[in-house]
Amino acid sequence: MGRVRAAIKKAQSVFGGGAVVVCAFVLMWGGASNEVQTSNSLGLLAEQAIDIDPLTPHPSDNGKLVVAAGALRSSESYEDEYLKSAPHLLLHRRVEMYQWMETEKPTAPEPNYSMSWTEGQIDFFSFKVPAGHENPLLLVTPRNFTVSQATFGAFDAARILPLIKKLDRLAITPDLLKDPQLQIEDNKIIIRRTPGSVGDALGDMRVWYETLSQGDYTVMTVQEDERSLIGASPSSTLFIQKGRLSTTDFVKGEERESDKSFKGMLYMGGALLFFGCISFLAPHAKNIDLNPRLNVRGMMAVVIISGAISCVAMGVFFLLSLTS
Repeated sequence: MGRVRAAIKKAQSVFGGGAVVVCAFVLMWGGASNEVQTSNSLGLLAEQAIDIDPLTPHPSDNGKLVVAAGALRSSESYEDEYLKSAPHLLLHRRVEMYQWMETEKPTAPEPNYSMSWTEGQIDFFSFKVPAGHENPLLLVTPRNFTVSQATFGAFDAARILPLIKKLDRLAITPDLLKDPQLQIEDNKIIIRRTPGSVGDALGDMRVWYETLSQGDYTVMTVQEDERSLIGASPSSTLFIQKGRLSTTDFVKGEERESDKSFKGMLYMGGALLFFGCISFLAPHAKNIDLNPRLNVRGMMAVVIISGAISCVAMGVFFLLSLTS
């Protein structure tokens, strides 16, 4: 019976490790191929795009790929119970609470319970053991704000704003707050459930914001309408960067963003490959010996081999992204 269990455990480790290795290669291949496709696509777009002045839109440009640099403005502002009124075009208020969370472990008969900062409300009624792990209600609600009226040059920006997904983290300083005495930590407002308490406690909250501010921006899109720039179609796409940029500088900025995304996928894939190789090789650790080149055997040898495989794979996919 013991041998059967050992064989099952070994098979689970091998197949589990193999699955992780496959996922790692898929992730790195996806990152490399997307990097190449994005770079090639941006090069073609730069050749086809025409520069327009958003102050003088023209119907003859409808249906064309355009690059427009101008001011994104609104007369509206935003405030809540913490922030003073300020000219935000988009603002997302995010809230996390110090609360109980349940963690299941395959090898443990019962789940583990611990308190941590978690965004949103965790429903403790869904816990296997809710008694003693009750989470209080989240007193500050998340909120999304968008101005009702805005302009981009002479364009009505009402259809532009919903297409902007990447917002900047708002730098919270005491002069932005209605109560400058509020505690700020890691660019987040700390709201203690028990005022004056010290240290993290159940029910404490942290509030932070992501925003799109008024200012100069450059966009690339297909002009569908000389009044709103973007049409009503849900398939409309828009690229946007801060500042008034030339087409060349705009494309370089998009390529840098693509490169960051690729590197993130590459590093994540490398980490998955490392742990997948360890899981795959661990059952054979006692037979793995790197002598005579390295005086290493067993699990340490498994770790070294897994690390080497991961580094080589990451290097191959990086070179693939450069040469394709």
